[in-house]
Amino acid sequence: LPLNSKRQTQNEQSITLPGQISSLETYDYNPQLTYKFLMDHIVSQIPLKWFEFGSALAITPPQMEEIKENHPSNENRAFADVIQIWETEYPRPFTWETLLMVLESSTVNEPQLVQQLIN
Repeated sequence: LPLNSKRQTQNEQSITLPGQISSLETYDYNPQLTYKFLMDHIVSQIPLKWFEFGSALAITPPQMEEIKENHPSNENRAFADVIQIWETEYPRPFTWETLLMVLESSTVNEPQLVQQLIN
């Protein structure tokens, strides 16, 4: 799925997702998308999918390999590095829209987690 490359502010609370994303339309979110929120609500749910998550975010293969080498047996730390790269270097916008698109992508394939987040 092509991800929207337009950077949105972190204060936006309403997003509209493109029609390619199953049945998702417009949802309002109270929590701001933060590193802590991602660690508490995403990493805790899918810690073994850090590589898929980073790949879906378009983090470069050399960056992903470096993370793998730095944390060979610590998936939570690897996932934390992926989130940090996403937040600071933003290969994709650090937004709810990107998060939902990545989780529902064929690479990560976590539509049930998307449903938990939007309900």
